[in-house]
Amino acid sequence: MQKTANDRYTDGEYLASNPTWGEEDSAWKARCIHELWNQSNLPSPLSIAEIGCGAGGILAKLHDLFPDNVQLDGFDIAPAAIDLANRRASPRLNFHLEDLTKSGQSFDLLLCVDVFEHVEDPFAFLRSLKKLAPVVVFNIPLEMHVAGILINHQRWTRRHYGHLHFYTAAVAFETLSDCGYTVTEFQYISRLTDIPRTTSEYLFWLPRRLLSLLNKELSARILGGTSLLVIARTNSP
Repeated sequence: MQKTANDRYTDGEYLASNPTWGEEDSAWKARCIHELWNQSNLPSPLSIAEIGCGAGGILAKLHDLFPDNVQLDGFDIAPAAIDLANRRASPRLNFHLEDLTKSGQSFDLLLCVDVFEHVEDPFAFLRSLKKLAPVVVFNIPLEMHVAGILINHQRWTRRHYGHLHFYTAAVAFETLSDCGYTVTEFQYISRLTDIPRTTSEYLFWLPRRLLSLLNKELSARILGGTSLLVIARTNSP
């Protein structure tokens, strides 16, 4: 049987390359999501779901940031990810080894953080999310940039992380629009400038920082290391 893109997450291949399942960035991403949500002046949701929740770190941090009447549920198709996530489970925080798009459930808010660049058909996937919540938070890595093209970084990202599609901000916005979403809030975020960790990240910290102060979108297009964090409303199906 021919292997599909999803198989790498269920057969242990992704875990072998990413044993922490991106856990080290989860608290930072959660803070960015919470800050953007507060800027939006939207009311606090009573139910939050995350599709492709991984090890559950983002939801665990949001559990502490949102009011204590909010129920949070994480969904992932990878058994290894849910095994890690279940260590964080609590009365208000649950994790499910399940394809959320086929669950028949709906929530006040859906998180789709670094997910749709992994799926074979992102258009069908994005449209399938619209029935799950009226509001979706997306985090989209902006990996189509000049520096990445020069060093063939996209091929490394494809092999290491399983990213199949690469976006600029303009293409990301148009993709969401094509799939029936209206962006109400967005922000360019960069873990590499907020909390650099490696020698190369420190080396490029100053150029990224200076260029992002001038123009965040231009910095993303030239030097990379940036994601687009979006709050979007789902239009009628």
